[in-house]
Amino acid sequence: MLTISDQTIATHVLRRCPNIKRINVHPRLRGNIDCLIRDISASGVRIEAFDLSHHPFFPSSSMIEVGANHLLWKKTLKVLNCSKIQSLSDWDLTVISESFPALEELDISKEIDHEGFGDHCNYPGLITDDGIKALVLNLAQCLRKINVSGNHMITDESLYALSWYCPLLSEVHVQDCGFTTEYGIASVIIQRSMLTAISMLSMSLPSWADARALQRLHIGKTNISDDILFSIARLQLKELCIPYCWGFSITGLVSLLRALPSLSHLDLSGCVFLTDKSMALIVPHLREVTTIDLSYCSELMELTFMCFIECPLLEEARMKKTDLGRYRCSTLHSISMKSSNKIRTLDLSRNKHFNDETLIQISSVCPELRTVDLTFLESLGDMGFHELETLNASYSRIEDEGLVTGLRRCGERLRVVDLKYSQVTKHGMIKMVNRCPRLRAVNQKWYCDFVKYIKDSLNAVTPMDDVHFSP
Repeated sequence: MLTISDQTIATHVLRRCPNIKRINVHPRLRGNIDCLIRDISASGVRIEAFDLSHHPFFPSSSMIEVGANHLLWKKTLKVLNCSKIQSLSDWDLTVISESFPALEELDISKEIDHEGFGDHCNYPGLITDDGIKALVLNLAQCLRKINVSGNHMITDESLYALSWYCPLLSEVHVQDCGFTTEYGIASVIIQRSMLTAISMLSMSLPSWADARALQRLHIGKTNISDDILFSIARLQLKELCIPYCWGFSITGLVSLLRALPSLSHLDLSGCVFLTDKSMALIVPHLREVTTIDLSYCSELMELTFMCFIECPLLEEARMKKTDLGRYRCSTLHSISMKSSNKIRTLDLSRNKHFNDETLIQISSVCPELRTVDLTFLESLGDMGFHELETLNASYSRIEDEGLVTGLRRCGERLRVVDLKYSQVTKHGMIKMVNRCPRLRAVNQKWYCDFVKYIKDSLNAVTPMDDVHFSP
């Protein structure tokens, strides 16, 4: 994936990299996006995936021109990401479908509204059923995956069109679409029996019998009964996401997980009734899980983290804003002689009770950790993450001395550091740069003289406007 942030250098970069297949246009592009698209098209590269997400508008004029004059793009472009373009409209969908009829994956989702319908009618662009129908008309024989989440004006009519006319459809995301109902969702499941992934809010479905190929299921912020969990257990899911759901019991959840031996991804974030005791019942059934999200489960503490040791394939764990560190006990000390060599990524941000002792003990449990998010942390302690490559300690109270202490044993491999809005000064940043020989990207928004120091003294290190960490 090539990310372009400056229009003026795109031609030079593409000339040097003629085999590039995937391009991401940075939301803060310096230059004119229409000119950039024309430059990319003129370069002759065979683009298969194009990402325009988070841009303020869709560049319809240049896309029409490319679609009309460059047959290469019409044939090769398979994936288009237009998510979070709030002005995206029915007209833009017509441009997309007519210009790139070979599209297989399309993301036209908008910002998810967590507080209701709000003022979406005031958006400069709205997507309606007419736009989806025009899209389907041109992409019917190719479309495999589509995300329409956050488009509040579409109804079941859009889902009917997708289910009836797109025979290859295998993945649909329809979260936060206020006028869609369980009947529209059911139509997609019944008509497209080979559907492998669906993301939605409603759970009032007549049957899961027709979803025999479903592998990924995402249901958010809704009431789920044990009976529904029992019906889901008939599927062979590999990914289950039920964030901020309620109404089911631990018994129902354990029964479901017992029936899903191949599950690799589990998201229980925001399920506030979960406790360390209930997690002890859940974890034995997560033998194949590689990613787990328990963020915003406010009752979970060190015992839950200890349970991760029993997940042999676990690579990524998220425990954002839980209760880790609330009680200083010997829980983690008792497992400090054990370790999970598989865990590579941890999100421990916003844990207000987190302390140095907890962090040090966690580092002994996860010696192979590559990425850690410690946003809003009080201090770093003497971390023992010897293999650490990416550190996010933004918005923390970490000062110069704490930073140097924290990196004492984990600076050799560190490549990316985000310290924006922390209390680290220029002097602490310079010590960090000198201590970490492989450092390539630093984010600290407050110190312009530090940026000058990097440019003058350490050409290999890049000061960044922003560092994005995977959720």
